[in-house]
Amino acid sequence: MNNKISDSPPKIIIDERERGEIRRAFDDLECDIRIETLDFGDYILSSRCAIERKRGDDLVSSIFDTRFFQQLSKLKNVFQFPILIIESLEKTFSRKFVKESSIYGALIYATYKMNIPVIPTKNALETAKIIVEIAKLEQSNGFLPEIIPNIDQESLKEEISAEDQKYFLEGLVDVGDKKAQRFLDVLGNPFFALHAISEAKVNYSKNGKPKNITGIIEGFKGIGSKFILRNQKLLNYSFSESLKKKIKIREI
Repeated sequence: MNNKISDSPPKIIIDERERGEIRRAFDDLECDIRIETLDFGDYILSSRCAIERKRGDDLVSSIFDTRFFQQLSKLKNVFQFPILIIESLEKTFSRKFVKESSIYGALIYATYKMNIPVIPTKNALETAKIIVEIAKLEQSNGFLPEIIPNIDQESLKEEISAEDQKYFLEGLVDVGDKKAQRFLDVLGNPFFALHAISEAKVNYSKNGKPKNITGIIEGFKGIGSKFILRNQKLLNYSFSESLKKKIKIREI
């Protein structure tokens, strides 16, 4: 049975919003395409593998409006083997306001923390070729894209109120009701707020004093180097060590 599957062109389900150059790139490749409106992922290659594709020029906006992390979280909840393809990464840095630390921080987080492989490609054709090859590998093992997981995303979440989320963030150093609300308004949820704090970089002056910060929350009102240092210490310090030393984060 597996031989019969591997001899036939791989089947790929493509989200209907993936149009233009990338859709045309599949025309000259040996594969069977099915267009659907997908709730998660841009390409489904098997019942366990799906791909999220980001162009370099779209990557920046998706990181700053938090779609990037939300989409990857959804993908990881549903598929055993989620993959992220970044197409034309160099376009990401063509915008003057873009900080490299924010982009690389997001990609490192996806790879290291979320365990999602990141594959860079030069253009749409290269992306399509890689997608076809991965589909062949998956389907040669008998995993077909027609078997789409029927998972209600809402069933994966418990009832959580906005007050619960604010209360959680107020556990950070120097975060009250207003600052917690601002984090949620800008970043969407506590997970992305913690990520933004963790990936922020503190820059130092020549005499070794904290000067400013760079990262996703650069320019965020009320957030400076002292706030970042205190909360990074809070998030990363060993609990057992804090018991021994009785460290006080607010004294940093």
